[in-house]
Amino acid sequence: MSKAAEAGAPARRPWIGVLRIKAIFDETPGVKTFRLMEPNLGPFPFTFLPGQYATVTSEIDGKKVRRSYTISSSPTQRDYIELTVKREQYGLESRHLHDRVDAGDLIEVAAPAGSFFFTGQEAEGIVLIAGGVGITPMMSVLRYLTDRAYPHDIYLLYGVRTPADIIFREELAHLARRHPNVHVTTVVSQPEGTEWAGSVGFMTPEFIIAAVPEIVRRRVHLCGPPAMMEAVKGVLRGMGVPDDQVKTENFAPPKGGPVLETQPPAAAVTAVVDVAVVSPSAPPSAQATVTFSKSNKSGRLAPDQSVLEAAEAIGVAIDYECRVGICGRCKVPLRQGSVSMEVQDSLTEGEKRDGVILACQAKSVGDLVVDA
Repeated sequence: MSKAAEAGAPARRPWIGVLRIKAIFDETPGVKTFRLMEPNLGPFPFTFLPGQYATVTSEIDGKKVRRSYTISSSPTQRDYIELTVKREQYGLESRHLHDRVDAGDLIEVAAPAGSFFFTGQEAEGIVLIAGGVGITPMMSVLRYLTDRAYPHDIYLLYGVRTPADIIFREELAHLARRHPNVHVTTVVSQPEGTEWAGSVGFMTPEFIIAAVPEIVRRRVHLCGPPAMMEAVKGVLRGMGVPDDQVKTENFAPPKGGPVLETQPPAAAVTAVVDVAVVSPSAPPSAQATVTFSKSNKSGRLAPDQSVLEAAEAIGVAIDYECRVGICGRCKVPLRQGSVSMEVQDSLTEGEKRDGVILACQAKSVGDLVVDA
């Protein structure tokens, strides 16, 4: 654990395999925690850093669906991990987990991944700011630090809509009572009709100043809905907190549209330079080639082989982390050709227009030129 933290990055190759759901806990009306263990109760197959995530793959209506969820349990727990998942209205995987999965079921997992972690070695003290289900990476950090008797101050600022939305409410209160260096402050935006006696409103400068002394000199981790994170980043910047002291993790649910009952088709991305568009009816050909222009190497590209796998086969180095299209570490420019990608969550619209692809997801039946 300490060596990985000192290196400043998680392990490059995640473990991929099957785990068994041994218990399911109701946290709030819309949030459940899933405890995953080695199927035969043997040694747990991987370690992780507090704040990292796991990617779950499920078959839903005959289609493979992959989604990533932060590990909310502490790395000090060596028999299991826990994933705390909110049931999103448009969340294909989250609805599957909430509605169809039971204790005893097996699920496919790839983990760990992510650089949004804090082990205590990165700074003397930490401010954790969370909104809604963004509490999950913070909970892993808080559990880990208290398990290891971390001697410095830990401030957790947690914003929710109603008191019923407070995830881990009893445990947070317990940790704050048990550890004098743990300071938990929750703010509720809609307390009407409840017995809530705590802070009301949003994470304003006044709220933050009252909760955290001298925040300008402290390291801050921030996770929550995009609008909340943008607002808090602006507040912190206005208070004089340097941008490089604020670490963020996106926790955005799907937006708009009808509830999807099947996996959407793989999205096509085409390079904007010297494009050779592949017809949907083009027959698969193992004779396609991929050329890596920077490395001056070429190799065969099978229809079911990703650009990353083809690169590895001929010794071309492309950085990667999760291998499931979430982290974005394997972004590379596509100079010629056309690819399809099953997952492209980490690409911005601008990157898609510019022909940037995810090497771990990009596949093609035609020749490609990749800037790697």
